Amino acid sequence: MSRTESVDDLVERFYTVVKLPHDPFAKAFLNRCRSHTVKVNGRFYKYFQSGSGPTVLLVHGLNTNLGSMVAIAEELLAQGYRVVLFDVPPHGEALGTTGDPTEIRALLRALYDRLTGLHAVVCHSMGGLWALTAWHAGAAARTVVSISSPPSTMFLVERFAEMNGLDDDRVRAVVGEIERRFGTTVWDEYSALGAARAIDVPGLVVHGTADDYVPPVHADELHASWPDSTVRLVEGAGHFDIVDSPEVRKIISAHLRSVEETR
Repeated sequence: MSRTESVDDLVERFYTVVKLPHDPFAKAFLNRCRSHTVKVNGRFYKYFQSGSGPTVLLVHGLNTNLGSMVAIAEELLAQGYRVVLFDVPPHGEALGTTGDPTEIRALLRALYDRLTGLHAVVCHSMGGLWALTAWHAGAAARTVVSISSPPSTMFLVERFAEMNGLDDDRVRAVVGEIERRFGTTVWDEYSALGAARAIDVPGLVVHGTADDYVPPVHADELHASWPDSTVRLVEGAGHFDIVDSPEVRKIISAHLRSVEETR
């Protein structure tokens, strides 16, 4: 990072997404899916659906794409669920290069409303923060599974500052610019901990003990903030490889079955 980099440039970089194309594994999976679109605020967004049965919406994390959730999707299909995946804008094949939290929230809320028979939302990393903070009273899902979710946007700013060696003055300037763009309530609006306190459905918090990006202590914080939640720590799992863990797939399947049994 250049010491002459402007605050505007720093904030732009904070919200810039690394766009990764779908790999052959993801493409093969999507070839078996039905493609749909949903219109939100005048823009069209694509999502993909496969299977039959209770619907599970899968939300991937930052700097990846829907392909990171395919292993979980395959397990859920085998368990008799319908799965829905999409590229969170501007990831993967979605348009743009810079993530806008208000756009992502609006899209998720539209999907919550669009997907009939929505049974669960399963989200990883930033997908957890996005999915939780997009929750609204009309959401029909019976449960949310949060995997390795960061606690808040402020936590992400602190990580960004640490990784880029920003001093306190620069951090304050970045915080001020984010507030100028999204309002001073941005920290409350995009806090997973704050959102969890208001969610009235059971939650499952899954986290790896070897997560060095979002330390597992934050799983305990999310669990403590979520009135009706359980927490499962996965020994040896890191932040990114956790979504490929067979143990995690079993944990998710067992949780969704338990929620089904309470209907």
